[in-house]
Amino acid sequence: MFNVLIVDDEPMIREGLKTIIDWESFGFTVVDTAANGRDGLDKIKELKPDLTIIDIRMPGMTGLDVIEEARAAMISTHFLILSGYADFDYAKRAIGYGVNGYLLKPLDEEELGEELQRIGAILTREKQSHRSAEEDHVFREHLLESFLLQEEALRDPAMVMQLGLDWPRYQIVLLEIHGSADDAPLAALRRKLSVHFEGAERVIVFSAGPFAAVLWDRGMSREDDAARYYAEWGALLPDNKGWFAAAGGAVTDISLIGQSYAEAAELLHHRFLFHEGRLMLPGDLTLMAEAYPEKAPLDPTGEIELSDMLYYALDIRSMEAVGRFFDELEERVVGFGQAEQAVKSAVAHILTMAINKLSGQNQALYPLLQDAPLFITEAFRQPTWEQLKAVAAAHLSSLIERIGGGSKDAVLKQMIDFIHRNYKENLKLELLAQVFNYNSAYLGKMFKNYTGENFNAFLDNVRIEHAKELLSQGLKVHQVAACVGYANVDYFHSKFKKYVGASPSSFRKKEPSE
Repeated sequence: MFNVLIVDDEPMIREGLKTIIDWESFGFTVVDTAANGRDGLDKIKELKPDLTIIDIRMPGMTGLDVIEEARAAMISTHFLILSGYADFDYAKRAIGYGVNGYLLKPLDEEELGEELQRIGAILTREKQSHRSAEEDHVFREHLLESFLLQEEALRDPAMVMQLGLDWPRYQIVLLEIHGSADDAPLAALRRKLSVHFEGAERVIVFSAGPFAAVLWDRGMSREDDAARYYAEWGALLPDNKGWFAAAGGAVTDISLIGQSYAEAAELLHHRFLFHEGRLMLPGDLTLMAEAYPEKAPLDPTGEIELSDMLYYALDIRSMEAVGRFFDELEERVVGFGQAEQAVKSAVAHILTMAINKLSGQNQALYPLLQDAPLFITEAFRQPTWEQLKAVAAAHLSSLIERIGGGSKDAVLKQMIDFIHRNYKENLKLELLAQVFNYNSAYLGKMFKNYTGENFNAFLDNVRIEHAKELLSQGLKVHQVAACVGYANVDYFHSKFKKYVGASPSSFRKKEPSE
């Protein structure tokens, strides 16, 4: 049975239509009535009847207005118009909206019956065609999946021809939504892509494991086409969802689309290194491999070196130094073929060590650094290296501002302050030159002209002054040596005697302990 909705502002017409026609004999049943255009439109949207019989002239919202809005909302109900006026202008407008018939009041029962027979036949053909199209779609998906898995069972040329898949070439494009905990966003994207391509020849949207897949005959390989489709399809995505798409190479035999699929899947496997605003293309694998050569996994010593570099950059409140840290991080950590999670884990560990060290060296900064784990987690979730860098750099810039960044002090004043804060570390002029972006020999000359001492002598003096304080407090010589940055006690002994004129032990005996 097909469902019918009757819309007319005259109660007698509504009730008369329900009773004078033997609806079941024509294959119809009346599901509801409406007394005006607005109510009728609401019921059309709710009930989606197969046929709507509607008065063309009603106060407020006319029948034509209802039809126009229903068509704009993509509701596929058929319309049969009733009118008490032989109005040709109305008829022309109705034909423009694709109505199925136009009957004059008072109604002729026989004429209405003929219209119902005609529309019923149309609805029957549509339903059969729709069922056949659905069956073909399901079988096509099964066929495509078998080709993707490189199975032999369904490679039947006659079946390919019957399903309209005998194309000159075939290309797979895979779409992936980043960070989805379930399949709902991907399923929604597949539906929207299907609607987007509705009516297009030689395009099939289907599901392929964790991806939405598009099979078409376009053989896309140009970057401008890839950018255009990226923008076009991006408009279909759910809000705030990162996504990627990759095109495999085109093949001329449908049984080889598994190759195109494998190429597209391989591209998506490396999407962490891709950052352009377009679909990924087969040639991008070579470009990414050249931009990010293979790297050996970073050992613990390397992680400590990089974390120290970031710590120093944060300690002197320099975003330029932070930028150089990220350059060095990329150079040493990010490589083609490396697992995305391994890179992210190394980066998260390096950031955590640097920030923990900054907090440990200056307790006053602890409240400002409490949210650091949150931004490190946010950076970890980013789908590409460029996005990870951007998120981390933005947070570090904000952190520098909050802890007093943007100082206008001269480089040498910053260096001296830095030495006083970090005298216990294994400080080298070469490292500071890298942090401050100077040639080390030139920086050494500048430092001596400014302080009157070379870098090593200045550092020794700072350490010895702190050593004297600690010895005065009663600490043992080997404890003091470790506290002020001398790993070797004998070396500390010789340095102390050189600058103080007495051994650490002698100095300690002369100074009263607190």
